[in-house]
Amino acid sequence: MTAPGGYGLNQAELASLTRVSGIPLASYRPAHVASCVGRALSRNGISSGADLAALCQRSPAALAALRRSILVAVTGLFRDPEQFDLLEADILPRLIRPGHGVRVWSAGCSDGSELYSVALVLGRLGALSRSRLLGSDALSERVETARRGAAVPADVFRETRALVRWERRDLLREPLPSGRFDLVLCRNVAIYFAPPAQRELHARLAAAARSGGMIMLGRTERLTRPSQFGLTAVAPHVYQKDAPCAAA
Repeated sequence: MTAPGGYGLNQAELASLTRVSGIPLASYRPAHVASCVGRALSRNGISSGADLAALCQRSPAALAALRRSILVAVTGLFRDPEQFDLLEADILPRLIRPGHGVRVWSAGCSDGSELYSVALVLGRLGALSRSRLLGSDALSERVETARRGAAVPADVFRETRALVRWERRDLLREPLPSGRFDLVLCRNVAIYFAPPAQRELHARLAAAARSGGMIMLGRTERLTRPSQFGLTAVAPHVYQKDAPCAAA
């Protein structure tokens, strides 16, 4: 596993770091893993993947830093505002039925900013109090940050906290949340996965959406064949589930 500017992992090192980190590294793009490992080696003044695995076994801080690096989190309230404009003007009004709210899942929620942003949009649309919102992330520390509302203004947290729920969840290796969702957001997560894992993730997202529900990906992401997941493109980076789709 090599990459320009990264560290070339052999299979034994990859297996050791997978075991120590608890992250299925083979599911990620080799260039991404190699870059993260290379930075960790430089940061800690060591020279091999085997040394890094040994360090992570004895140093919780080194392990946490490696996991944060691989499980990238770049977020903020209303990040990529054009996508939230689309949600408010078109997507959510399609999903909100009179007298009802919506079920929303932010998959890979990081510090919760994305889901709090959706909650604010639902508030402006008059549907927040009837909606149920779930955020999940693979890192427990990020879930706790989201639960505390540490990354959002206090008034936003007070307005929305009773209607959002947070949980730690691995998107590839653990069961889907119970129930089906009107809207699933999974933005800028799959870009770090290798193609087979991307396909598995997209199939699972499709399985989590109700028939007629929507999936929003990041503004640099698109499905080349959405029909293989039972989806139809309805807007830039937004897909609608048109029929039940089997989980991967």
